[in-house]
Amino acid sequence: MNENELSWHELVSKKEEFLHILRILNHYYEMRGETKSKQFGFRRLLADSDPNSVQIFFAKIGPFEYQVACRILPNEETETWIHVDGIAEERERLRQIGNTEHPVFSLVCLGDLFSISVPTLLSI
Repeated sequence: MNENELSWHELVSKKEEFLHILRILNHYYEMRGETKSKQFGFRRLLADSDPNSVQIFFAKIGPFEYQVACRILPNEETETWIHVDGIAEERERLRQIGNTEHPVFSLVCLGDLFSISVPTLLSI
């Protein structure tokens, strides 16, 4: 499947939750010293942006994998990346063994945000 065939959805509410996930991931990459790429600079700027000044799009490409495209307005620079939803993956593993009381079920994950996003005609 290429990018032109993806079914894109836009996150129009709960953008703060997405930016929170991004800040956590950015912190992880900073701890690993992975901060030199142009994409990391964009993601850092995005995470610190006003939620009303960003556009966030997702396309589901696997059971726990998403293509993410984000834009900071008004300059409309867009970056894309793949996000593997480890939280949703861990929830599934725990459900299979009958553990639904684990704290992972209280965390917001990208799959949760994708489920409330709305279809869009995005073309990257």
